[in-house]
Amino acid sequence: MTTNRNRLLLGLSAAVMGTVMAVPAAQATPAFARQMEMNCMGCHTQALTTLTEFGRQFKLTGFSMAAGNKSMITGGTLGTSLPVAINAGIGMKSNYVSSSDPVVRDNLSFPAGSAIFFGGKIAENAGANTLWATDGLIHMQATFTQPVGTGRVGFSVYGGQGHGPFIATEAYNTGLHKELAMFENVVRTNAAQATGVGSGPASGLVAFYGGHGLTVTGGVWAKGTNNSYANKGLDTDGIDQTLLRVAYDIPTMGGWDVMVGAYQLGGSTTGTPCKLWENTAAAFATCAGTPWAGMLTKFATSASGLDMQAQGSIAGMNTQVVVNHVADWKYKITDVAAPTTVRMNQESGATSVEARIMLVPAIGLAAGFMSFDDKLATNKDYKTKTVGLFYNYADNVRFSVERSEIDNKTGTDISETTAQVLLAF
Repeated sequence: MTTNRNRLLLGLSAAVMGTVMAVPAAQATPAFARQMEMNCMGCHTQALTTLTEFGRQFKLTGFSMAAGNKSMITGGTLGTSLPVAINAGIGMKSNYVSSSDPVVRDNLSFPAGSAIFFGGKIAENAGANTLWATDGLIHMQATFTQPVGTGRVGFSVYGGQGHGPFIATEAYNTGLHKELAMFENVVRTNAAQATGVGSGPASGLVAFYGGHGLTVTGGVWAKGTNNSYANKGLDTDGIDQTLLRVAYDIPTMGGWDVMVGAYQLGGSTTGTPCKLWENTAAAFATCAGTPWAGMLTKFATSASGLDMQAQGSIAGMNTQVVVNHVADWKYKITDVAAPTTVRMNQESGATSVEARIMLVPAIGLAAGFMSFDDKLATNKDYKTKTVGLFYNYADNVRFSVERSEIDNKTGTDISETTAQVLLAF
């Protein structure tokens, strides 16, 4: 026990020192806060990534709100215009991960991830953003909206390597959008992320309405992105995957903001490369070496679930509770020429409950429980208990430690500890 604790402290210290030394001036305000000329807490709660009601509305505008004179510079005989509210930002994190799994080595990553972001207003009621990492494009999106009464209607086109099909307008903190999940180790703590409903490569076009507490999103998407690894050769006649998301903010109850929602997706994507369903170079190389790499394949998927978030106060401390239930998520890869030839078949469900409480404005505790059910193999079922501690050194600097205890049905229980430094500037 002492040895493991010392290793954790050593790894965390190295991550902290490495990050701070590499970025000595990481006190600048992140991109959208500069655009709005306001503190990060205008869009986020004290828990940073968690969005407030204003933050959700900001996303529904396509990030096109702007303060001061940051609208557009127009002119020229062609009537061209130049967006001046497009901002740049850089994010990076260092992780130390320790696992009791005998086949998994401890890992110190600096950086564990780094990316540059461009985004903001491109026209009245229109905005765009794109995120690039060292290995290429992570995500890009453009949103066009119009106010309707006190609400908004619009559409968004998007594509990304790992953030899933719901990312375009998803602004609730239940884990359908990976970046809004409560813990770093999302596959052990959040049902949507553990099953894959809220992650993976996806490209799509969705229409949405947001107003009077109701948010509705629906559209079509493909399982893959047109980047260096994914579905080159996508069969455009073979896309019939759809998604639907409905969420409703219940009027404030005793000082608590409560949202309940439901989601569904289904259909298939057909393409020539087997790379429709992966998003890493290593996996692509493995896939490319299979006999069916050049065959026309069909990726069929379906999922449905319910989620809920509640934000309020307990004894004056900001508190958030999130529930995510994936009733049934499954996907199957088959050969188009021989539909009975199954290349991959998975089906699962999961339920997660996560809670976070801010003891003081800068320090918070989090706890979570998840039950994962592999419906095709009982020996892959597991339950996870997670606790976490995080400290917001500044709006854009965060330190966190979380530990998950995984109870496997096989009896080979394991634990995983993640220590992280996150910077955005």
